[in-house]
Amino acid sequence: MAYDELPDRFRSGFRRHAAGVTIVAAATPTGPVGATVSSVASVSVEPPLLSFSLLRSSTTAGALVDAGRLVVHQLAADQVEVAAAFASRTAARFTAEQGWSRAADGTPLLAGATASYGGRVEQVIPAGGSWLVLLRVDDVTLGPEAAPLLHHDRRYWSVAPVVEGAERVG
Repeated sequence: MAYDELPDRFRSGFRRHAAGVTIVAAATPTGPVGATVSSVASVSVEPPLLSFSLLRSSTTAGALVDAGRLVVHQLAADQVEVAAAFASRTAARFTAEQGWSRAADGTPLLAGATASYGGRVEQVIPAGGSWLVLLRVDDVTLGPEAAPLLHHDRRYWSVAPVVEGAERVG
């Protein structure tokens, strides 16, 4: 494979990778900011750390990193419109109709998220055109047990058991 083909093939390969959809949100002096992110991963339980990546050229990414305190909301399948709004540059965000409220410290909270992880930015690592962000989690709110929202091949999906009646693993 020619090296100049590698970026397109890499991008195409990851379009085939299904990933959970989250909204990363923060309070800033100019108001709440947030972005749809599908790169969230658990890093460690002790101490509780998670990671995600943000495109460095995004003004939202800069505001999130600078905010210091973030909340990562895992979305349920019925929250596709919220995910789409936060993936858009022009759609309304943080509306009451989307289910947003504020914690006592001003942090944006999304009702209906299957889980929300609040914490402080532990480390930001430049990685190509992105930042890899490590978040030290200090609060977890469990929401409804619901089917997750997934992103795969530039579309939103949900899941169903592969075999009806299959038992949970682990």
